[in-house]
Amino acid sequence: MTYLDTDKQTQADLSIVEGIYDEYPLYSLFSATETKNGKRLMLDWITSPLNDISAIQKRQEAIAWQELPELPLDEEELDFIEYYLEYRDQIRRPNILVSLTSAFDRLLRHDAQRYVIKRGVTLTIRLLNQLESLRTNLPENAPLLLKELAQSIQYTIYSSELKEVIELYKDKEISPSSYIIDKYDYLFRCIHLELIRGLLSHIYILDVCRTAHRIAASKGFCCRPEMTKTMDLSINGFVHPFTKGGRNNDWKMTNGNICILTGSNMAGKSTTLKAITIAVWLAHCGLPVPARSMTCPVFDGIYTSINLPDSLRDGRSHFMAEILRIKEVLQKAKSGKRCLIILDEMFRGTNAQDAFEASIAVNELLRKYPHCSFLISTHILEYAKHFEKDNTCCFYYMDSRIENDQFICPYQLLEGISEAQVGYWLVKKELEGLI
Repeated sequence: MTYLDTDKQTQADLSIVEGIYDEYPLYSLFSATETKNGKRLMLDWITSPLNDISAIQKRQEAIAWQELPELPLDEEELDFIEYYLEYRDQIRRPNILVSLTSAFDRLLRHDAQRYVIKRGVTLTIRLLNQLESLRTNLPENAPLLLKELAQSIQYTIYSSELKEVIELYKDKEISPSSYIIDKYDYLFRCIHLELIRGLLSHIYILDVCRTAHRIAASKGFCCRPEMTKTMDLSINGFVHPFTKGGRNNDWKMTNGNICILTGSNMAGKSTTLKAITIAVWLAHCGLPVPARSMTCPVFDGIYTSINLPDSLRDGRSHFMAEILRIKEVLQKAKSGKRCLIILDEMFRGTNAQDAFEASIAVNELLRKYPHCSFLISTHILEYAKHFEKDNTCCFYYMDSRIENDQFICPYQLLEGISEAQVGYWLVKKELEGLI
């Protein structure tokens, strides 16, 4: 399995794990798993997107399946097995005489250590039986990911002494003797510890799939993106996952590999860029996307420049931080990787003329990398119009206008270049009592 390349700046910009500026982290959408280790696995899935089309499609198919089975044990029972496997009590080799002597001794006193072992063994036996039942009852039309889990369960059990447990306790009440407890404790915690852990990992994959399926249904994330090996990129009916009552928009890379997004301040350019990028990110995780439909290339990397800090420690201005970040992401593009690169309000840290000229220079560079897709937002309309006839660029804008002395911002994404000039009106409106 191979993974999509990204970096800490991108994860911070998209609030993948930690929210910034009061934003919710993307991970929080999918964190309500049924098990603690399922939560850890979900975190791994959402922080490590894939760039393997077959692996992505396997996850998508499993999550979308309507007949996902229940977990074989509940959270408390699975947690206890994990605790039992890590339990530091000495593992005894099975011996019938020692087991009988220990049994008589325990009749006279409470043994907390023995309780952990006995319950741990009993639950592990139940686990093996439940996994065997899950495997044998899996329908023929089950998704490939679940079929692979079933095959792994079968191989793990029937190529080891674990098959003895299944054969002895299948469809029977579990009440093992002291000798059997010692025997299986040695088998589970010593001989086949890693096999048991591997079987538990299958349950956590099922937990993640069930959670993603449930979240998709409850939040209306009905889109299962079509992943392609071409550079076709389009999203219909997308919305930022944390925007309550947000407007659904459509977007596609209609021309070339550069999309320039214009619009006034507060029109929603940054949120729209994040919404598109999050959709692409989730698509590469194999997770449901907040959109109606989506066609997405399998990218090798995703890089953003949205919330760049300046650096007092390094004596670096915001303008210099922007230059260095653009240089960094263009080196990724130069390596030949298929990348999605997001540049929000390039060169906001300098004057308008410098920003205009620098933006044009960067845009000229981007043409050299047709294997990458670039989304650039700007409030410098002259920069967008400079490339209006360029067939390597397409143009969208966030609608905003002044009507009846009111700022109207419908958060609608439209094709073309914005003509809105509302900055002076906003300044005048907010400061009119001081002027």
